[in-house]
Amino acid sequence: MSKWHSLLEFMQFPLKILFLATVLLGVGSAIINPNVAFLWSVTNQNIIRTSEMFRYIGAFLINIFPVLVYLKVLSKKFEDSVPVIVGVIAYLLINISMTFFLDTTFPSYFYKEVLGISINFDVLPISGSGIVDPYNMGIFSLVISYFITMKCYQHSRHHSVYGIFSFIDHDAWAVITILILSVVSGVALAFIWPYIIQGLNLFFDLIAKDITNPINLMLYGMFERISAILGLVDIPRNIFWFTSSGGTWMNEVGLNFFGDVAIWTAQKAQGVQATTTGGFITPYYVINLFIIPAFYIAYYSLCTSRKDRGRYWLFFLLAILISVFCGNPLPAEFLILLLSPMLYGFYIVIVGLLYAFLHIFNVIIGYNFSDALLFANPGAGLDLIQYFRSAYVLPSLMKMLIIGLGAAILFVFLTRAYFSKYAFGLFQFVDKEKTTNEIINALGGIDNIIDAQSTPDKLTVELKNRELIDYAVLQSYGAYLILEAKGGYLIRLGNMSTIIRNEILHRSKSVAELNQRKKLRVRKRNKAEEA
Repeated sequence: MSKWHSLLEFMQFPLKILFLATVLLGVGSAIINPNVAFLWSVTNQNIIRTSEMFRYIGAFLINIFPVLVYLKVLSKKFEDSVPVIVGVIAYLLINISMTFFLDTTFPSYFYKEVLGISINFDVLPISGSGIVDPYNMGIFSLVISYFITMKCYQHSRHHSVYGIFSFIDHDAWAVITILILSVVSGVALAFIWPYIIQGLNLFFDLIAKDITNPINLMLYGMFERISAILGLVDIPRNIFWFTSSGGTWMNEVGLNFFGDVAIWTAQKAQGVQATTTGGFITPYYVINLFIIPAFYIAYYSLCTSRKDRGRYWLFFLLAILISVFCGNPLPAEFLILLLSPMLYGFYIVIVGLLYAFLHIFNVIIGYNFSDALLFANPGAGLDLIQYFRSAYVLPSLMKMLIIGLGAAILFVFLTRAYFSKYAFGLFQFVDKEKTTNEIINALGGIDNIIDAQSTPDKLTVELKNRELIDYAVLQSYGAYLILEAKGGYLIRLGNMSTIIRNEILHRSKSVAELNQRKKLRVRKRNKAEEA
């Protein structure tokens, strides 16, 4: 698990960029949000232009976030610029070679332009027509590129400088081997990925057979949030927001509208009260207004140090406000996943249950949206303000607030309970007593620890004798970063940090009580001898 926890160190900088991107997208969208035109109306062209710029920058950074993580991991893994460069080459070559051989018969949402890679077959003397983009593979092409880069670069360091290819140095050999493997992988993916698409279509068809079935909505909700992490969220959104899989509706003049969001938007524009749509959107309001703030509150409450609380309170306040008013759970979801895959699993299950229960209780609050999916930001609190004026939607709004409050309390409880009691043995059975003993002994023993503070992923200890610390043992138990500071040691132990801190305090208290009892016995003995 230490390798998994160390991913948080790799992703800290990209996560900061992702958070900033959500702020830009949220603020830009809020300024020109047509759903709050009754509160403010922006007509100044410079303000509109600036808002659109914020939206585009934010959406673009969110879109390339996986690439930023990919570059960060490569640079941290090798601490050399060459693997980063050849890693980008591998990623580009996989997508370029894939595009020449892919199946172009699938709907457009199964394809996605990657860093400008788009091939116009009309100008090439080969079969095919139109502009073709690579498959929308999310993070999977990046994962394949990473393993190709890692293996080829490491192998190139052992390339012999003698023999017929002695004129090729190590870096050039890495580029050549990566080029070959990337092209082969891209061509292979062109024939393999269609089977993945067919499997996804079977899954989506299963849900679309009855979108009023709570179980089907639960499956959609769970997959949709997982697909956001995998970089594939545009696929389910396109299918259920804007195609017949998400429902159909014909207006009074015979125009057909397809998809949950498209129908809600059309009905709202025509003053029709929505009766069958909104179920694919309503849970977003609970996620952004309640569950994500609940996670931030629970995390902050687990920070025991006044210094840490003083540093973090403004960030968490801003994060909560952005989640509530602008709406985008992605940064928090990545943080939950990196801190604890098990807690992320609980989160996904809760989201799925929300889709089911909100439908059962007939809670319908849709999303008025007709822009490109790149700028989609469903579940923002600002979008809810308009519905306080609607007598039809208000009952759903009240029920949603009650359900959301219950979900928030549940998630605070789960988060605190997990980090305080159940963070050991995430994927394997771990001897809690042994692990705790080894870590305390590596800190010089319980008598060597003056004070201990923690956050959900960090342990800070003040020691009497710093020379007694055993770095090797701490690293063997998952400490991926150990920093010495004036006030003690900052140790990144991952999600067991809170449990270790609590155990240290418990044992320190037990030792203090034992010493106190010994002193009392000595005093009694001395008094008895004097008498």
